[in-house]
Amino acid sequence: MVASRRPTWNWRDEGFIAPPIAVPSSPRLRMYRIWGGTSTELGSATRPGVCFSFHAPTTRREAERLFALWEWGNRCSHISTFEVGAGATLFIGKVHPGDFYQSGLGATGSQVFIETPDARKHVRRIGPARLLGNDMGTHIVVPNRDPGKARSS
Repeated sequence: MVASRRPTWNWRDEGFIAPPIAVPSSPRLRMYRIWGGTSTELGSATRPGVCFSFHAPTTRREAERLFALWEWGNRCSHISTFEVGAGATLFIGKVHPGDFYQSGLGATGSQVFIETPDARKHVRRIGPARLLGNDMGTHIVVPNRDPGKARSS
């Protein structure tokens, strides 16, 4: 049963605050990926999977609030739309707010992690990338994670 499946990768390293729940994808499921900086549109082949969202933020500030991406080198400059077909396992959970959490941005959202083999087989890009509005204002987000700092759950 897919729902009882546990990740074989470190969920903390993928930006979750707690272990995600595994659920099967439904046919033609629309998802979004925020990317830019060191984060690429299709993710990195060296990672165990790719992060997506059910929510499509419209600005950089909203993307950072929901997904705490800047610490990971993701500059939140683009958003792409994807379709996930049936057969993939989706790991869904709450985003860790980050080591340099800025409470003024608000609470984080949820993310969807799809392991690399499933992403290659079941995910396809359906929409053009578009630039997110630059509305960070006076908010300063420290980019790149501190590799020496242990994550707590």
